[in-house]
Amino acid sequence: MSGLGRGRARVARGLVMSAACLLLPTLAHVAAGGDVSTTPGFIVVALLLCGASVALADRRRSVAEIAAMLVFTQPVLHILLTFDGHHEAPVSAVPSSGMVVAHVLSAAALTLLLAGAENVTWSLAALSATVLLTRVRELLALPAPVASPVRVRDGGPVAAAPRGVMLVRSTPWRGPPALPALG
Repeated sequence: MSGLGRGRARVARGLVMSAACLLLPTLAHVAAGGDVSTTPGFIVVALLLCGASVALADRRRSVAEIAAMLVFTQPVLHILLTFDGHHEAPVSAVPSSGMVVAHVLSAAALTLLLAGAENVTWSLAALSATVLLTRVRELLALPAPVASPVRVRDGGPVAAAPRGVMLVRSTPWRGPPALPALG
């Protein structure tokens, strides 16, 4: 299914990935008492991350690829938020052991969530391409049926009954062949 790797679907998938990479570290930084800065450095990194995420959304990504993206962005954003956060006390670029554990756990949790979302998205795309759904889309794309002419019965006009589309299975049921009736 290459449709998810092109156009709006690719942009949407890339923006979800970049939002996950940006929002979790930023929210965790705020929860730990830090400030969120909108300095040009943070904006540039956010835009670069959005562009890279959209570029990487060209095909289905594995769990390892998603984890690598999250693990790479965590320390970059940590350092950026630490130095741009306008802290009163001097700060160190080296995080504490608790901070490292928090980053690893958050990256692992986000990896599982994003990998699951990726699987669901690609599975739904594959499902929409099945024969049955393709046939339904074809039937729905047909032009509306033209009303048949008004019939006259017993001297008065009678409107034609509306016609609908009857959906049937496009593949037969599998099983043993039917036996001919004896008799």
